[in-house]
Amino acid sequence: MNLDEIKNIWKEDMNSLQNRVKLNEEKITQLEFDKAQSNFGKFLKISLAGKNMAMVYAIASLILMYFLRDSWAYVGILGIGAAVMIFSYIQHSVLKRIDYASLTIVELQKAIYNFRIHTKKTAVYDMSIVAIWMITVGLASLKWLKDYDVFTNPTQALLPGIVVVAIILAMVFASKYIYKDYDTKLKESEANLDAIKEFEAN
Repeated sequence: MNLDEIKNIWKEDMNSLQNRVKLNEEKITQLEFDKAQSNFGKFLKISLAGKNMAMVYAIASLILMYFLRDSWAYVGILGIGAAVMIFSYIQHSVLKRIDYASLTIVELQKAIYNFRIHTKKTAVYDMSIVAIWMITVGLASLKWLKDYDVFTNPTQALLPGIVVVAIILAMVFASKYIYKDYDTKLKESEANLDAIKEFEAN
């Protein structure tokens, strides 16, 4: 075997190795991209469901308003509950379904960042809106189902009120954990996409 043959064999081996390395790098890149997309997609679906449920809750308030139409006080508080839920729906109207197949790494990273910032900004409003709605619907339900009128006899609503407040507090603490988890995992996805961009640039 002469020197040229040895060189050719060495080149073939090197080319084969480089192709395998490139293929593995592409697979790792795709896996990281898919992971970021999966995390984001899961959180986005939950938020879109929450946005649509806000309108359902608003409609529930309007239905209760019809049944309690003879009591202006309850019509008023239910109107507040419906209004805050409609506000929530409008506030989250920027959230849209995404065609992931057409997204580049940069576009996905931008979508994740915008969603994360939006979620962080609206977290306090979301918790407050749910609390207001639960209180208004809770009081109205007591009036409709039990004929407990908190405006004429506040003590009737004391025990149910304590239960509602306890539920709201539990939701607030759970929401803080959920939103923190959102933020942490989305930041991680952004960082992974950054690493992919740097790798592809080199």
